[in-house]
Amino acid sequence: MIGAAEIAVRLGLHPPTAEQRAVIEADPRGRSLVVAGAGSGKTETMANRVVWLLANGHVQVPEVLGLTFTRKAAGELAERVRERVAQLVAEGIAEIELDPLEAATVSTYNAFASAIYREHALLIGREPDAAVLGEASAWQLARSIVAASADPRLVELDASLDKVTGAVLGLSRALGENVADPRDVRAMAREFLAMHDLPIGAPRKRTPYDSFTAALGVVDALAPLLELAEAYAEAKRARGYVEFSDQVALALQICSAHPEVAVAHRERYRTVLLDEYQDTSVVQTRLLGTLFAGHSVMAVGDPDQSIYGWRGASAANLARFGRDFAAPADDAADASGGAVVYDLSTSWRNPRIVLDAANAIIEPLDSGIDKAPLAASPFATAGRLDCVWAETIDDEAELVARWFAARLGPEASSTAAKPRTGALLCRTFANVEVFTEALRRHGVPVHVLGVAGLLDQPVIADLVSTLRVLHDPTAGAELIRVLGGARWAIGPADLAALAGLARWLA
Repeated sequence: MIGAAEIAVRLGLHPPTAEQRAVIEADPRGRSLVVAGAGSGKTETMANRVVWLLANGHVQVPEVLGLTFTRKAAGELAERVRERVAQLVAEGIAEIELDPLEAATVSTYNAFASAIYREHALLIGREPDAAVLGEASAWQLARSIVAASADPRLVELDASLDKVTGAVLGLSRALGENVADPRDVRAMAREFLAMHDLPIGAPRKRTPYDSFTAALGVVDALAPLLELAEAYAEAKRARGYVEFSDQVALALQICSAHPEVAVAHRERYRTVLLDEYQDTSVVQTRLLGTLFAGHSVMAVGDPDQSIYGWRGASAANLARFGRDFAAPADDAADASGGAVVYDLSTSWRNPRIVLDAANAIIEPLDSGIDKAPLAASPFATAGRLDCVWAETIDDEAELVARWFAARLGPEASSTAAKPRTGALLCRTFANVEVFTEALRRHGVPVHVLGVAGLLDQPVIADLVSTLRVLHDPTAGAELIRVLGGARWAIGPADLAALAGLARWLA
């Protein structure tokens, strides 16, 4: 057997830490859970795990499956694996023949589920080439169903058509993400609403039951919304449509009803790596458990970095990993399902003051699984933390821009040995433009990540307004923007006259 340390030396890599070596050399046939802190080098460690498995003959390149959340992360992991495998072959460490048509399968969770659905859709009476609804198309279909409904209970909701449409879409997707039966949700709502007559204190007086009374109205709205969500699902089925979120649930249905599909995947992939496991939803976890229970699986996650709770994910699934992937014979014998837990706690990208603050913040949190505190790397500096308080958002943007200009502005860049970069994290996009304008005034080059901020730019807002008017001539607010904007520049008096003419024509 070739150890991880020897492979690192022969490939010219940094020697792995004791924690990294334990993860890389984990049992190739067992289930392993890696609790990896922020900046702990998990992508590098996962790639080196694949190299170690290949070098010791445990798997062949096409027998490796890696799953993560974003296409960017999947591409990064795939590229890292390709580089390491090429180095492995070049150094003659393993007898591997690289076939350009064969590579490790690295994909996103949803793309993997989509491939299963499209390959086996006929097994459950579905069309494999069904059209996938985009966000706009899904909204239009759901809106048409809500608009056509004559349910008198919708009037009692006192909500706009668009708000009800959004609620129907959200409920439909939540049912799929949580593998929930609408009948069970109805039963829960009935039992919950049956408690509305309980004595909960005088009206208009704050009581410990305020959250319960507030929830009564929300739960009471479930009944009509559930019927609309079911009608929306039936409309998709009748027209041959699916959503991306549907494909995971349909893949689970295929694997549950046809165990031979799961057997084929276990034979195809001898080892499985699951990245960002703390953010997998209920339906994703059940699909993976159905496919790879009792198989060689390594999941990597951090309970303190879970960000997808709004769509059914829960960091608590890390604590359930062993049971979810246990072989049937292990369930009764071992509550952990035979899974071994490893830590990656050395943070390679943060100074000590940041790690001290992070450990203080996350210490009270409990996800049901032990986690080692974040530790500084041997190269970590003490770090520096600057705090300012501004009266207004404009003052804050000015202070931030000055701070960046001192480090990244023209004068700082001319004296730096190599270009420096920085990042400004905003909680919402609402004030992004205020900060970007302040940075540009101070000569700091800016690149905004994400597309949400685009809609606030005047030229984009004009374009969107024009498209909406072309699609719907009754879009009054957008029409006013187009006619009164820089292109047509129609003044207020003429706009008023046009409005009068429109009323007369109507």
